Amino acid sequence: MRGTLAILLLACLPTCGQPRNEELHRLFDRYFEDYLRENPEAATSLGRTEYNHRWRDWSRSARESWAATAERYLRDLGGFKPGDLNPQDRISWRLLRRDLETQREGFPYDAYLVRLNQLFGLHTRVLLTLREMPARSAADYENILARLRAVPDYVDQNVETLREAISEGIVQPRLVVDLIVGQLDAQASPNAQESPLLAAFREFPSHIPEARRRELAGQAESAYREAFQPAWRSLRAFLADEYAPQARPTLGVTGLANGESIYRFFIGFHTTLRLSASEIHEIGRSEVARIQGAMEQIAREAGFDGTAEEYERHLLADSQYLFSDKEAMLAYHRDLAMRVSPELPKLFRKLPRHPFGIRAIPSDREAASASNYNAPAEDGTRPGWFNLKAYMPQKQSRFDKPALVLHETNPGHHLQIAMQLELEGLPEFRKIYHSTSYIEGWALYAETLGGALGVYDDPPSRFGALESERFRARRLVVDTGLHAMGWSRQQAIDYLGDASEVDRYIAWPGQALAYKMGQLKILELKAAACEAYGGSFDVRDFHDAVLRNGPLPLEMLAEQVGAYIAQAAPDEPGGCSDGPTAAGN
Repeated sequence: MRGTLAILLLACLPTCGQPRNEELHRLFDRYFEDYLRENPEAATSLGRTEYNHRWRDWSRSARESWAATAERYLRDLGGFKPGDLNPQDRISWRLLRRDLETQREGFPYDAYLVRLNQLFGLHTRVLLTLREMPARSAADYENILARLRAVPDYVDQNVETLREAISEGIVQPRLVVDLIVGQLDAQASPNAQESPLLAAFREFPSHIPEARRRELAGQAESAYREAFQPAWRSLRAFLADEYAPQARPTLGVTGLANGESIYRFFIGFHTTLRLSASEIHEIGRSEVARIQGAMEQIAREAGFDGTAEEYERHLLADSQYLFSDKEAMLAYHRDLAMRVSPELPKLFRKLPRHPFGIRAIPSDREAASASNYNAPAEDGTRPGWFNLKAYMPQKQSRFDKPALVLHETNPGHHLQIAMQLELEGLPEFRKIYHSTSYIEGWALYAETLGGALGVYDDPPSRFGALESERFRARRLVVDTGLHAMGWSRQQAIDYLGDASEVDRYIAWPGQALAYKMGQLKILELKAAACEAYGGSFDVRDFHDAVLRNGPLPLEMLAEQVGAYIAQAAPDEPGGCSDGPTAAGN
């Protein structure tokens, strides 16, 4: 009975009978539409097609106009008293205010700094968006053509913005520039018949007449040769000849004027916590030591006579754990994801409707990229995608891949993000609201569920899960080491063991901190829920409390999960497990 009561109370939490504020919701609706109009790439990703013919305007006048729009929305939000709102409207009010305030502080860093990176920079945004665009009708193909033809203006605007960055002294190091230059070379080099950008023009829907197909394909080849390739070469020349000589001499962002405050902003933005770099550094070292001990124990359980590092090298070299080629690697990951699917109801009361697929990261960026996830279109016309780093598969081992699948698909990124898109009764902006520490923290937490889901079924996979967690703990040490403590690149590589990951942290300050800090908060809340509910604890209710509002800053997540915990009235002590208890069934 108590479990049922908790569920009913949780269901009541959004409004508990208090009507929503219609005027506030009209503001939310206006903001969402203005945001999509300003960010057509985000609209494409969401499945909205009305802006599929253009890119975001990065000219100074357009950026200043959006800044003024954001300030207007902040003023309008100030006209509402959060105490007069129902609980769910109050959450939405706080989230939008926080987002607008963060945008205000981060405007120069977004435009000048982090958009120039080798993973998700201004150039990869073009390729990803073109890859996400629908190709179901002639009008869809016309939109792709319009965007290809608009690439020169997009590049020109970004070049002018980066010139502003140079004049403001907010620039990336030479290392990052060189990586991007190499990517631009690879992306502009294929001829039109081989470019992945024109893949849609090589396989048309059957309802488009043959003559129209030839016409569209010819226009695509012309747009690629006459617009995309020259623009990409122009961007490459600017970065190599003009930007690179002005790149910052230090790897750490704190080497910039006002760099310490810039890094504090990134720490707060990605973790949503008020912690210093030194505090996070020490948390990382402590977590590494704890996880290291657990890894040593598993190595001993496996009968291995050596250290955890030696056991890891053994697994990395053992031919039975290596992949023969990319297709074998993809097949392994797809099979793992299928094994997880039927086990999910043990841990979750609700599951997303949106499907997902697994594909390899394109060859032009696989060496400098990490495995990642792309959200599905809200209307279901595009699935979610786990983009697998299948680079040099013969040197990749299977032992750590179960944790990776849980992180990127179910119950990690796909489950959380698809469920966010499927939230009902909430403002549309909540469906795309981003909190790095929540999103990445949830995905890392999802890795801890592998035992309950039956995929950590031998010592190597359990060891691999811990290695994945230790890797994220080491990120706390390396990111703060690079950006706040003067670490060299080689020092970071020696500690972490992965050069491409170190280069990622150099280009994207603070982002790597979100994973472990978010996971630690979710685990802390789970432990509190276990203690409160005792023997009646049901992990499905806990997961619902974490997921039902979509991404939240960590302090707001603690408030919402705290409301669930406050409903507990256990009459018996009990531990915590990853499965439902008898009382919860």
